[in-house]
Amino acid sequence: MFRKCSLVVMGVLLLTMPAAGQEVFDTQVFSVIARGAGLAGTQWVTDLTVHNPTDATLFVGIQFFPADQDNLFDPTFPDQLELAPHETLMVEDVLLNTFGYDEDIKGVLALICDPNYVLDNVEGATMLAVTRTYNTGGAEGTFGQTVPSFVAGGLNVGFASSFITGARNDDQFRSNLGIAATSYFARVRVYYRIMNQEGTVLVEGSKNIKIASMNQWSFDNLGVGSVEGPLTVELWLDPDAMDDDPCEPDFPTGFMAYVSKVDNGTGDAEFLTAAPMVPYTTCLMAR
Repeated sequence: MFRKCSLVVMGVLLLTMPAAGQEVFDTQVFSVIARGAGLAGTQWVTDLTVHNPTDATLFVGIQFFPADQDNLFDPTFPDQLELAPHETLMVEDVLLNTFGYDEDIKGVLALICDPNYVLDNVEGATMLAVTRTYNTGGAEGTFGQTVPSFVAGGLNVGFASSFITGARNDDQFRSNLGIAATSYFARVRVYYRIMNQEGTVLVEGSKNIKIASMNQWSFDNLGVGSVEGPLTVELWLDPDAMDDDPCEPDFPTGFMAYVSKVDNGTGDAEFLTAAPMVPYTTCLMAR
């Protein structure tokens, strides 16, 4: 049994290692996009890029779910992007130019081209998408982080813990922990612990994430303080929040998580995605 499970997990890992951390998939969920002011004079905006790898015109439903509030999911996806065959479309400052936000705001971005939801698409419609969230506050140019969608490889539906390593919180870098809920129908509780390089638990606790939403906390606010050396975060879904069969729903109860590590000197940021021990790909392989 152990060898069989190991082979399945190895197969999952091979299937979830796309180039540059991107996925060709009919659903793309970005755990955070942002617009507004940050610490130390930083100013953040997000650009969205979508590619149509198919020979047919592609219609992409797009929804934004603001942070720290319950949001309403609209399965009809009234806001859509249209891409010609093999077209790559870039939407600069997507929160302003697509959704009309000109104030400080952040949240989850969801894209879908599944013809069961976007009826104008042909069977087999799929896409590739990525976002870049960057600081425009310096005269030297922009500093930022690519934020990929990790629905297949990064979605945790409760089978096991997710981990993020390489965070830092010291004189040179500050880190933030973000958690996004992928459930469009219920709130989600996620447990976390942050460990130092020796594996000692510095802080632990849980966060309630509202419906189709996300939130982000600085390590300082979580109680980590200044710590020498790299840090690792472990996260897991409250067992009571799990679906009876996590592989059955189109939009399962689960979460995606990340650490945004920011250079205190330049305002440059690095995006570290949580890696589940058993990712959602196990469900996709079973279908």
